[in-house]
Amino acid sequence: MDVMYEVANLGLSFGTALTRSGIFRVTESFVMEVLAHPDVNACFVASDSYASEVQLARYDRSVNERLAERRVTAWDNGVSSLEESIALVDRLTAADERDPATARLRAEVALLNRTARPRSIAGPVDVYHSMRQPLASRDRVPARVRIATIHDMVPSLFPDVTEERFVAFHEAVLRSIDVERDWVMCVSESARRDFTGITGMAADRTFVVPLAASPQIFRPEDDAARLESVLARHGITHGRFVLSLCTLEPRKNLARLVRAFAAMVADPALNDVRLALIGALGWKTESLLETIRTVGLPSDRLMLLGHVPDEDLGALLTGASVFAYPSLYEGFGLPVLEAMQCGAPVVTSNTSSLPEVVGDAALCVDPTDEDALVQAMTDALLNSDLAAELRRRGVERAKAFTWRRTVDEAVVAYGGMLAQAE
Repeated sequence: MDVMYEVANLGLSFGTALTRSGIFRVTESFVMEVLAHPDVNACFVASDSYASEVQLARYDRSVNERLAERRVTAWDNGVSSLEESIALVDRLTAADERDPATARLRAEVALLNRTARPRSIAGPVDVYHSMRQPLASRDRVPARVRIATIHDMVPSLFPDVTEERFVAFHEAVLRSIDVERDWVMCVSESARRDFTGITGMAADRTFVVPLAASPQIFRPEDDAARLESVLARHGITHGRFVLSLCTLEPRKNLARLVRAFAAMVADPALNDVRLALIGALGWKTESLLETIRTVGLPSDRLMLLGHVPDEDLGALLTGASVFAYPSLYEGFGLPVLEAMQCGAPVVTSNTSSLPEVVGDAALCVDPTDEDALVQAMTDALLNSDLAAELRRRGVERAKAFTWRRTVDEAVVAYGGMLAQAE
Protein backbone atom coordinates (compact mmCIF):
# COMPACT_ATOMS: atom_id res chain seq x y z
CA MET A 1 0.00 0.00 0.00
CA ASP A 2 1.09 3.60 -0.67
CA VAL A 3 1.42 5.56 2.59
CA MET A 4 2.37 9.22 2.92
CA TYR A 5 3.73 10.16 6.35
CA GLU A 6 3.60 13.72 7.62
CA VAL A 7 6.89 13.96 9.56
CA ALA A 8 7.50 17.70 9.89
CA ASN A 9 8.48 17.23 13.52
CA LEU A 10 11.57 15.28 12.41
CA GLY A 11 12.92 18.47 10.91
CA LEU A 12 11.45 20.93 13.40
CA SER A 13 12.93 19.00 16.36
CA PHE A 14 16.22 18.29 14.61
CA GLY A 15 17.76 21.63 15.51
CA THR A 16 19.28 20.85 18.92
CA ALA A 17 20.14 17.89 21.13
CA LEU A 18 17.54 19.16 23.63
CA THR A 19 14.70 18.74 21.14
CA ARG A 20 15.85 15.41 19.68
CA SER A 21 13.97 13.40 22.29
CA GLY A 22 10.44 12.32 23.09
CA ILE A 23 8.18 12.47 20.05
CA PHE A 24 11.14 13.18 17.75
CA ARG A 25 12.72 9.88 18.82
CA VAL A 26 9.39 8.07 18.44
CA THR A 27 8.86 9.43 14.93
CA GLU A 28 12.39 8.63 13.83
CA SER A 29 12.21 5.06 15.12
CA PHE A 30 8.83 4.51 13.44
CA VAL A 31 10.08 5.92 10.14
CA MET A 32 13.23 3.80 10.06
CA GLU A 33 11.19 0.66 10.76
CA VAL A 34 8.53 1.47 8.17
CA LEU A 35 11.23 1.91 5.50
CA ALA A 36 11.98 -1.81 5.87
CA HIS A 37 8.36 -2.98 5.88
CA PRO A 38 7.56 -5.12 2.83
CA ASP A 39 3.90 -4.08 2.62
CA VAL A 40 4.44 -0.33 2.69
CA ASN A 41 5.54 1.95 -0.11
CA ALA A 42 6.30 4.98 2.06
CA CYS A 43 6.85 8.62 1.20
CA PHE A 44 7.41 11.52 3.56
CA VAL A 45 6.28 15.13 3.64
CA ALA A 46 6.57 18.24 5.80
CA SER A 47 3.48 20.14 4.77
CA ASP A 48 3.00 22.66 7.57
CA SER A 49 5.64 25.20 6.48
CA TYR A 50 8.50 25.72 4.05
CA ALA A 51 10.84 25.91 7.05
CA SER A 52 9.81 22.41 8.10
CA GLU A 53 10.48 21.14 4.56
CA VAL A 54 13.97 22.64 4.66
CA GLN A 55 14.60 21.21 8.09
CA LEU A 56 13.37 17.78 7.01
CA ALA A 57 15.89 17.87 4.16
CA ARG A 58 18.63 18.85 6.64
CA TYR A 59 17.59 16.00 8.93
CA ASP A 60 17.66 13.56 6.00
CA ARG A 61 21.18 14.66 5.16
CA SER A 62 22.21 13.83 8.73
CA VAL A 63 20.99 10.23 8.32
CA ASN A 64 22.71 9.71 4.96
CA GLU A 65 19.66 10.47 2.84
CA ARG A 66 17.65 7.52 4.15
CA LEU A 67 14.46 9.19 2.91
CA ALA A 68 16.05 10.56 -0.29
CA GLU A 69 13.68 10.31 -3.27
CA ARG A 70 10.84 9.39 -0.90
CA ARG A 71 10.64 13.00 0.29
CA VAL A 72 7.70 14.79 -1.30
CA THR A 73 7.89 18.49 -2.16
CA ALA A 74 5.03 20.41 -0.56
CA TRP A 75 6.14 24.01 -1.14
CA ASP A 76 6.94 26.36 -4.02
CA ASN A 77 9.52 29.05 -3.44
CA GLY A 78 10.30 31.38 -6.30
CA VAL A 79 13.21 33.06 -4.54
CA SER A 80 15.44 30.22 -3.47
CA SER A 81 15.88 26.56 -4.40
CA LEU A 82 15.68 23.96 -1.64
CA GLU A 83 19.46 23.49 -1.76
CA GLU A 84 20.03 27.22 -1.49
CA SER A 85 17.60 27.36 1.44
CA ILE A 86 19.41 24.51 3.18
CA ALA A 87 22.72 26.35 2.74
CA LEU A 88 21.18 29.51 4.18
CA VAL A 89 19.89 27.68 7.27
CA ASP A 90 23.29 26.01 7.64
CA ARG A 91 24.93 29.44 7.71
CA LEU A 92 22.40 30.69 10.26
CA THR A 93 22.93 27.66 12.48
CA ALA A 94 26.69 28.16 12.44
CA ALA A 95 26.52 31.93 12.91
CA ASP A 96 27.67 33.78 16.00
CA GLU A 97 24.68 35.40 17.74
CA ARG A 98 26.89 38.41 18.53
CA ASP A 99 27.61 39.06 14.86
CA PRO A 100 25.29 41.77 13.40
CA ALA A 101 25.09 39.73 10.18
CA THR A 102 23.25 36.97 12.05
CA ALA A 103 20.11 39.11 12.34
CA ARG A 104 20.12 39.54 8.55
CA LEU A 105 20.44 35.79 8.04
CA ARG A 106 17.53 35.19 10.42
CA ALA A 107 15.43 37.72 8.53
CA GLU A 108 16.24 36.03 5.20
CA VAL A 109 15.13 32.65 6.53
CA ALA A 110 11.91 34.15 7.92
CA LEU A 111 11.19 35.86 4.59
CA LEU A 112 11.67 32.63 2.66
CA ASN A 113 9.24 30.88 4.97
CA ARG A 114 6.62 33.63 4.63
CA THR A 115 6.84 33.92 0.84
CA ALA A 116 6.74 30.18 0.07
CA ARG A 117 3.40 28.91 -1.19
CA PRO A 118 1.85 25.50 -0.53
CA ARG A 119 1.45 23.24 -3.51
CA SER A 120 -0.95 20.39 -4.13
CA ILE A 121 0.73 17.12 -3.40
CA ALA A 122 0.59 14.45 -6.07
CA GLY A 123 -1.68 11.56 -5.29
CA PRO A 124 -3.91 10.04 -4.39
CA VAL A 125 -2.25 7.74 -1.87
CA ASP A 126 -3.92 4.94 0.02
CA VAL A 127 -3.08 6.31 3.47
CA TYR A 128 -2.04 9.73 4.72
CA HIS A 129 -0.72 9.46 8.29
CA SER A 130 0.35 12.49 10.30
CA MET A 131 2.74 11.49 13.04
CA ARG A 132 2.40 14.78 14.94
CA GLN A 133 1.18 17.75 12.90
CA PRO A 134 -2.39 18.81 12.05
CA LEU A 135 -3.82 16.92 9.11
CA ALA A 136 -3.50 18.81 5.83
CA SER A 137 -6.68 19.49 3.86
CA ARG A 138 -8.12 16.80 1.61
CA ASP A 139 -7.64 19.06 -1.41
CA ARG A 140 -3.93 19.31 -0.68
CA VAL A 141 -3.29 15.67 0.22
CA PRO A 142 -5.75 13.35 -1.52
CA ALA A 143 -5.91 10.00 0.24
CA ARG A 144 -8.41 7.19 0.70
CA VAL A 145 -7.74 7.15 4.44
CA ARG A 146 -6.47 9.95 6.72
CA ILE A 147 -4.98 9.23 10.15
CA ALA A 148 -3.60 11.40 12.94
CA THR A 149 -1.46 10.05 15.76
CA ILE A 150 -2.50 11.30 19.19
CA HIS A 151 0.31 10.93 21.72
CA ASP A 152 -1.59 12.33 24.68
CA MET A 153 -4.39 14.68 25.70
CA VAL A 154 -2.34 16.67 28.19
CA PRO A 155 -3.16 20.14 26.76
CA SER A 156 -6.89 19.37 26.94
CA LEU A 157 -6.77 17.86 30.43
CA PHE A 158 -4.09 20.02 32.06
CA PRO A 159 -3.97 23.37 30.22
CA ASP A 160 -2.94 25.19 33.40
CA VAL A 161 0.39 23.34 33.59
CA THR A 162 1.04 23.34 29.83
CA GLU A 163 2.75 26.03 27.80
CA GLU A 164 0.26 28.12 25.82
CA ARG A 165 1.96 27.30 22.52
CA PHE A 166 1.45 23.57 23.14
CA VAL A 167 -2.21 24.12 23.96
CA ALA A 168 -2.69 26.07 20.72
CA PHE A 169 -0.86 23.44 18.69
CA HIS A 170 -2.89 20.63 20.24
CA GLU A 171 -6.14 22.44 19.51
CA ALA A 172 -5.06 22.86 15.88
CA VAL A 173 -4.44 19.11 15.63
CA LEU A 174 -7.89 18.33 17.05
CA ARG A 175 -9.57 20.83 14.70
CA SER A 176 -7.92 19.17 11.70
CA ILE A 177 -9.54 15.80 12.47
CA ASP A 178 -12.98 15.07 11.02
CA VAL A 179 -14.42 12.78 13.68
CA GLU A 180 -16.91 11.33 11.18
CA ARG A 181 -14.47 10.56 8.35
CA ASP A 182 -10.90 10.44 9.66
CA TRP A 183 -9.12 7.93 11.86
CA VAL A 184 -6.90 8.30 14.92
CA MET A 185 -4.02 6.20 16.18
CA CYS A 186 -3.50 6.44 19.94
CA VAL A 187 -0.43 5.18 21.76
CA SER A 188 -2.36 3.62 24.67
CA GLU A 189 -5.87 2.59 25.67
CA SER A 190 -5.77 5.35 28.26
CA ALA A 191 -5.02 7.98 25.61
CA ARG A 192 -7.81 6.57 23.43
CA ARG A 193 -10.36 6.84 26.26
CA ASP A 194 -9.34 10.43 26.89
CA PHE A 195 -9.40 11.33 23.21
CA THR A 196 -12.81 9.83 22.47
CA GLY A 197 -14.24 11.26 25.69
CA ILE A 198 -13.14 14.78 24.81
CA THR A 199 -13.77 14.79 21.05
CA GLY A 200 -16.77 12.49 20.80
CA MET A 201 -15.10 10.43 18.07
CA ALA A 202 -16.47 6.88 17.94
CA ALA A 203 -14.07 4.36 19.48
CA ASP A 204 -14.28 2.20 16.35
CA ARG A 205 -12.62 4.99 14.36
CA THR A 206 -9.58 4.81 16.62
CA PHE A 207 -6.94 2.17 17.13
CA VAL A 208 -4.18 1.66 19.67
CA VAL A 209 -0.56 1.01 18.75
CA PRO A 210 1.95 1.07 21.64
CA LEU A 211 5.38 2.62 21.31
CA ALA A 212 8.82 1.12 21.95
CA ALA A 213 12.15 2.19 23.41
CA SER A 214 15.15 2.62 21.16
CA PRO A 215 17.34 -0.50 21.49
CA GLN A 216 20.39 1.45 20.33
CA ILE A 217 20.14 3.95 23.20
CA PHE A 218 18.33 2.10 25.97
CA ARG A 219 20.16 -1.13 26.69
CA PRO A 220 21.85 -2.49 29.83
CA GLU A 221 25.45 -1.34 30.23
CA ASP A 222 27.43 -4.55 30.74
CA ASP A 223 30.89 -2.95 30.73
CA ALA A 224 31.60 -2.24 34.41
CA ALA A 225 34.43 0.16 33.62
CA ARG A 226 32.31 2.22 31.25
CA LEU A 227 29.42 2.19 33.72
CA GLU A 228 31.66 3.59 36.44
CA SER A 229 33.13 6.15 34.05
CA VAL A 230 29.72 7.46 32.93
CA LEU A 231 28.42 7.71 36.48
CA ALA A 232 31.58 9.55 37.58
CA ARG A 233 31.30 11.97 34.66
CA HIS A 234 27.91 13.00 36.01
CA GLY A 235 29.12 13.28 39.60
CA ILE A 236 27.82 9.93 40.84
CA THR A 237 30.94 8.40 42.34
CA HIS A 238 29.65 6.33 45.24
CA GLY A 239 26.53 4.94 46.91
CA ARG A 240 23.02 4.31 45.70
CA PHE A 241 20.91 6.74 43.71
CA VAL A 242 17.31 7.30 42.66
CA LEU A 243 17.00 8.53 39.07
CA SER A 244 14.27 10.30 37.16
CA LEU A 245 14.30 11.26 33.47
CA CYS A 246 11.96 13.85 32.00
CA THR A 247 11.57 17.50 31.11
CA LEU A 248 11.31 19.33 34.42
CA GLU A 249 7.71 20.57 34.31
CA PRO A 250 4.70 20.37 36.65
CA ARG A 251 2.93 17.33 35.18
CA LYS A 252 5.91 15.16 36.05
CA ASN A 253 5.15 15.69 39.76
CA LEU A 254 8.79 16.23 40.66
CA ALA A 255 8.10 18.53 43.61
CA ARG A 256 6.36 15.62 45.36
CA LEU A 257 9.23 13.31 44.39
CA VAL A 258 11.73 15.72 45.93
CA ARG A 259 9.72 15.99 49.16
CA ALA A 260 9.30 12.22 49.32
CA PHE A 261 12.99 11.70 48.76
CA ALA A 262 13.90 14.18 51.49
CA ALA A 263 11.61 12.36 53.92
CA MET A 264 12.98 8.97 52.89
CA VAL A 265 16.67 9.76 53.39
CA ALA A 266 16.00 10.85 56.96
CA ASP A 267 16.12 7.09 57.63
CA PRO A 268 19.73 6.26 58.71
CA ALA A 269 19.58 3.12 56.55
CA LEU A 270 19.22 5.35 53.49
CA ASN A 271 21.57 8.21 54.30
CA ASP A 272 23.88 7.38 51.38
CA VAL A 273 21.16 7.59 48.72
CA ARG A 274 21.09 10.46 46.24
CA LEU A 275 18.45 11.75 43.84
CA ALA A 276 19.50 12.58 40.28
CA LEU A 277 17.08 14.40 37.97
CA ILE A 278 17.91 14.17 34.25
CA GLY A 279 16.24 16.66 31.96
CA ALA A 280 16.20 20.25 30.83
CA LEU A 281 14.21 22.87 32.71
CA GLY A 282 10.82 23.10 31.07
CA TRP A 283 7.96 25.45 31.89
CA LYS A 284 6.35 26.59 35.12
CA THR A 285 9.19 25.21 37.24
CA GLU A 286 8.83 27.71 40.09
CA SER A 287 7.18 25.19 42.44
CA LEU A 288 9.86 22.57 41.81
CA LEU A 289 12.74 25.01 42.32
CA GLU A 290 11.15 26.38 45.47
CA THR A 291 10.70 22.83 46.80
CA ILE A 292 14.35 22.05 46.10
CA ARG A 293 15.36 25.17 48.03
CA THR A 294 12.98 24.37 50.88
CA VAL A 295 14.09 20.78 51.52
CA GLY A 296 17.65 22.08 51.82
CA LEU A 297 19.48 18.98 50.59
CA PRO A 298 23.07 19.62 49.44
CA SER A 299 23.76 19.56 45.73
CA ASP A 300 25.61 16.25 45.97
CA ARG A 301 22.46 14.64 47.42
CA LEU A 302 19.91 16.20 45.06
CA MET A 303 21.56 16.50 41.67
CA LEU A 304 20.15 18.37 38.68
CA LEU A 305 22.02 16.76 35.79
CA GLY A 306 20.30 18.75 33.06
CA HIS A 307 20.40 17.39 29.52
CA VAL A 308 22.38 14.16 29.23
CA PRO A 309 23.63 12.90 25.84
CA ASP A 310 21.98 9.77 24.48
CA GLU A 311 25.18 7.74 24.74
CA ASP A 312 25.17 8.07 28.54
CA LEU A 313 21.51 7.28 29.23
CA GLY A 314 21.79 3.49 29.16
CA ALA A 315 24.59 3.48 31.73
CA LEU A 316 22.81 5.89 34.06
CA LEU A 317 19.62 3.84 33.96
CA THR A 318 21.54 0.59 34.42
CA GLY A 319 23.33 2.01 37.44
CA ALA A 320 20.21 3.44 39.10
CA SER A 321 19.09 1.80 42.33
CA VAL A 322 15.53 2.98 41.58
CA PHE A 323 13.96 4.75 38.64
CA ALA A 324 11.20 6.98 40.03
CA TYR A 325 8.58 8.39 37.68
CA PRO A 326 5.54 9.63 39.64
CA SER A 327 3.98 11.49 36.71
CA LEU A 328 0.43 12.75 37.13
CA TYR A 329 -0.52 11.79 33.56
CA GLU A 330 1.10 10.11 30.56
CA GLY A 331 -0.18 9.33 27.10
CA PHE A 332 2.25 6.42 27.06
CA GLY A 333 5.09 7.01 29.51
CA LEU A 334 8.09 6.10 27.39
CA PRO A 335 10.70 6.81 30.13
CA VAL A 336 9.44 3.92 32.28
CA LEU A 337 9.82 1.55 29.32
CA GLU A 338 13.30 2.91 28.62
CA ALA A 339 14.23 2.34 32.27
CA MET A 340 12.86 -1.21 32.32
CA GLN A 341 14.71 -2.01 29.11
CA CYS A 342 17.95 -1.02 30.88
CA GLY A 343 17.13 -3.13 33.92
CA ALA A 344 16.30 -0.38 36.42
CA PRO A 345 13.77 -1.17 39.21
CA VAL A 346 10.83 1.14 38.48
CA VAL A 347 8.54 3.03 40.87
CA THR A 348 5.79 4.85 39.00
CA SER A 349 2.18 6.05 39.11
CA ASN A 350 -0.97 3.95 39.06
CA THR A 351 -2.73 6.45 36.79
CA SER A 352 -3.34 7.06 33.07
CA SER A 353 -1.34 4.80 30.73
CA LEU A 354 1.47 3.84 33.10
CA PRO A 355 -0.07 0.58 34.43
CA GLU A 356 -0.61 -0.49 30.79
CA VAL A 357 3.07 -0.09 30.07
CA VAL A 358 4.62 -1.60 33.19
CA GLY A 359 2.20 -4.45 33.89
CA ASP A 360 3.45 -6.28 36.98
CA ALA A 361 7.05 -5.16 36.40
CA ALA A 362 7.00 -2.04 38.60
CA LEU A 363 5.75 -0.70 41.91
CA CYS A 364 2.78 1.55 41.13
CA VAL A 365 1.46 4.11 43.63
CA ASP A 366 -0.94 7.02 43.81
CA PRO A 367 1.25 9.90 42.55
CA THR A 368 -0.42 12.34 44.96
CA ASP A 369 0.40 10.16 48.01
CA GLU A 370 3.90 11.11 49.15
CA ASP A 371 3.90 8.50 51.92
CA ALA A 372 3.17 5.76 49.38
CA LEU A 373 5.97 7.05 47.19
CA VAL A 374 8.38 7.03 50.14
CA GLN A 375 7.39 3.46 50.99
CA ALA A 376 7.76 2.16 47.43
CA MET A 377 11.21 3.70 46.97
CA THR A 378 12.28 2.47 50.41
CA ASP A 379 11.11 -1.06 49.63
CA ALA A 380 13.03 -1.13 46.35
CA LEU A 381 16.17 0.25 48.01
CA LEU A 382 16.22 -1.96 51.12
CA ASN A 383 14.81 -5.21 49.75
CA SER A 384 17.47 -6.60 47.44
CA ASP A 385 15.30 -9.56 46.41
CA LEU A 386 12.48 -7.23 45.40
CA ALA A 387 14.88 -5.00 43.45
CA ALA A 388 16.32 -7.99 41.61
CA GLU A 389 12.83 -9.24 40.77
CA LEU A 390 11.79 -5.82 39.49
CA ARG A 391 14.90 -5.70 37.30
CA ARG A 392 14.14 -9.15 35.88
CA ARG A 393 10.47 -8.43 35.27
CA GLY A 394 11.23 -5.06 33.74
CA VAL A 395 13.64 -6.46 31.18
CA GLU A 396 11.16 -9.20 30.25
CA ARG A 397 8.25 -6.77 30.04
CA ALA A 398 10.21 -4.43 27.79
CA LYS A 399 10.77 -7.24 25.28
CA ALA A 400 7.08 -7.08 24.36
CA PHE A 401 7.51 -3.54 22.99
CA THR A 402 9.42 -3.33 19.71
CA TRP A 403 9.30 -0.98 16.76
CA ARG A 404 8.64 -3.95 14.48
CA ARG A 405 5.50 -4.70 16.51
CA THR A 406 4.47 -1.03 16.40
CA VAL A 407 4.76 -0.77 12.63
CA ASP A 408 3.23 -4.21 12.01
CA GLU A 409 0.17 -3.29 14.08
CA ALA A 410 -0.13 0.07 12.33
CA VAL A 411 0.00 -1.62 8.91
CA VAL A 412 -2.69 -4.12 9.94
CA ALA A 413 -4.83 -1.19 11.06
CA TYR A 414 -4.28 0.56 7.71
CA GLY A 415 -5.59 -2.54 5.95
CA GLY A 416 -8.72 -2.61 8.08
CA MET A 417 -9.43 1.04 7.43
CA LEU A 418 -8.87 0.70 3.69
CA ALA A 419 -11.26 -2.24 3.60
CA GLN A 420 -13.95 -0.06 5.14
CA ALA A 421 -13.18 2.74 2.70
CA GLU A 422 -13.94 0.57 -0.33
